[in-house]
Amino acid sequence: MKIAEEKLRQRHLKITPQRLEVLRTVLQMTDHPSADQIYRMVKIRHPTVSVATVYKTLETLVEVGELKVALVTQGRARYDPRVDRHHHFLCSQCGYVEDLEIKLDCLETCFPQALQDRLTIQRSEVIFHGLCPKCDGKH
Repeated sequence: MKIAEEKLRQRHLKITPQRLEVLRTVLQMTDHPSADQIYRMVKIRHPTVSVATVYKTLETLVEVGELKVALVTQGRARYDPRVDRHHHFLCSQCGYVEDLEIKLDCLETCFPQALQDRLTIQRSEVIFHGLCPKCDGKH
């Protein structure tokens, strides 16, 4: 949290209780929450917080590198406090998300050569879609 506060200060952004609560909430949630889920949790501790404040705070935290948009499901961004390079599994049925620790060296070289002259890749990741054990009925 202290590092995040310093990054916000460096950008001359206020350290508000709402901003800190949004970050704290995302750090506590392990399921890559959507902005709406984060809003509902933050509102419990800060009843006057607005949806716009939560969305803007999430946008700011992504900009300063404290969060990243892990993936978009059903038109909603899901946020991840892990900003290091990693991949995800997404359950197609219930939306469960799990971080995956796999080494995929091919991501650096599998981008089509013909597109490399036109497009600049900033990051790459893999999202595996399937069924979690609960939805698959295996457990």
